[in-house]
Amino acid sequence: MGLAPSLVLKAALLLGGVHPAPTIEPSEFQDWFLASFDGTLELDDDLTERVQEFRYVFVMGLMNERSPGYLEQNVRELKQLGVPSSRIHRIAPSSDASFRENLDEIRAAFKEIADQGPEPMVIIGHSRGACDALAFALHEAEFISERVVALFLVQGPFGGSGAADYVLGSGVPMDRQIPPPARALANLFRNAEARKLERGKHSGIVDLTSDASERFWKRLLDSRRSSIPIVGPRTFYIEATVPPSRQPPLRRPVARYLETYYGPNDGLVAAGDQYLPELGTRLGMLEVSHMDLTHRFPAARPQRRLRGALVQAIAVSVGRVKRGKHDLSDRTDQDSSPR
Repeated sequence: MGLAPSLVLKAALLLGGVHPAPTIEPSEFQDWFLASFDGTLELDDDLTERVQEFRYVFVMGLMNERSPGYLEQNVRELKQLGVPSSRIHRIAPSSDASFRENLDEIRAAFKEIADQGPEPMVIIGHSRGACDALAFALHEAEFISERVVALFLVQGPFGGSGAADYVLGSGVPMDRQIPPPARALANLFRNAEARKLERGKHSGIVDLTSDASERFWKRLLDSRRSSIPIVGPRTFYIEATVPPSRQPPLRRPVARYLETYYGPNDGLVAAGDQYLPELGTRLGMLEVSHMDLTHRFPAARPQRRLRGALVQAIAVSVGRVKRGKHDLSDRTDQDSSPR
């Protein structure tokens, strides 16, 4: 085969990927999620067997270092579907570092995971971890093409967070629309975070202001335009909103602040900020708070079925994907580590 046909074939493989990306209708995903929550979702043996063939990578969000139980139930749900522990991984980017500072650590973590076996990957990023996962994907499009079936980005603050704006002093000042007790609690939260920032902790929140987020994603998308046709078909946003009254008590003041000045939100991120319009598929809006799908009580509502529903809906989404012609199980000699 000549050089030109080889280049064409490589380009086609990069764009289409070694493994076909799932095609997911938002209404389908919502139905699977609700059926799982209601206990009526049934996974047949063939689909369950297919689910077990993937390698699952969770990318954790801000403050993961002090969140006991973060993603524990999600991992347990995958194990109940028969996924071996050796194929379930967690990446915990530092909360004290920026997106750019975390990139090398995340790249190294994915290389280590890739070296453990040829199974196609399903990436699930939550909150700032969703942003970290997508930033990695845009930088490493060839790796995504060769090794990744889908990225599920759960409640990521791609447009920033009004809560981060408020903590850093660029948010809308609170007025009498917010009741005095809620104002007092919100100010306590802001002061506590400000003290952590002074000590060099939680510096990652600086990336999550509205202005910083807009600048970061504009620059990244402009510089990685060639990655969008590869990453876009594999990117799926899971968004959420819920009224402040359905938030855990300590998060209600933040949710009320966001609702008053930024609109409907999940308690930390406004509805319109949980996706990038330039790429990916939006899977619809769930009625859950920011921690409900990934954390256990008391950080989230005491409804374990929510965490299970997320995992099962994702499992159905990827379990329906048929093997590609170039399945990595037949290409174990191929170097497919991040470059």
